[in-house]
Order: sequence, then structure tokens, then C-alpha cells
Amino acid sequence: MNDETRAKINELLADDSPLLPSEQWAIRWQFGMLGDFQEALVTAIARADEANLLRLHAGFPLQVEAFTAWHKGDLGVRLRKLGLDL
Repeated sequence: MNDETRAKINELLADDSPLLPSEQWAIRWQFGMLGDFQEALVTAIARADEANLLRLHAGFPLQVEAFTAWHKGDLGVRLRKLGLDL
């Protein structure tokens, strides 16, 4: 990761960030900044069918919403527009 990307990530993860917590989590996910449990959770979310995704959402709404926004929404596009090299 280059210095410009690192600075942008720090800005987007700061306390006064304009991003939602789910969007900040997606940044951490995309840049390998999650711990082992969160990485395993991403794998479970990615493999889940709709019924199990609803169950996971009950316990981990932020993570499921972030994953869904990334894969089915425009979160990746919006983060690229903010200057992240994804």
C-alpha cells in the first residue's frame, strides 16, 4: 500500500469520518485490516445462502450490510471516487 492510500485510509477511518461504520468496516476488510475472527466471518457471509445471511445479519448487521453494499451495491465505486486504490 502506498503512502497516499495509507493517508486516505487513515482519513476515512478517523473519528470524524463522513463514512458509515459499515463502510469503514468494508475498508478494513478490503485492505486486510481485520482480525482472524472478522476474516472468518467474511468467509461465512460470502458462503451464506439468503436464509443464513438473514441469520448472520441478526448477529452481525454491520458486517453483513458492509459485505452486501460491496457486492450488490455501489460501495466499491464510491470508495474509489474518494481516492482509494481498490
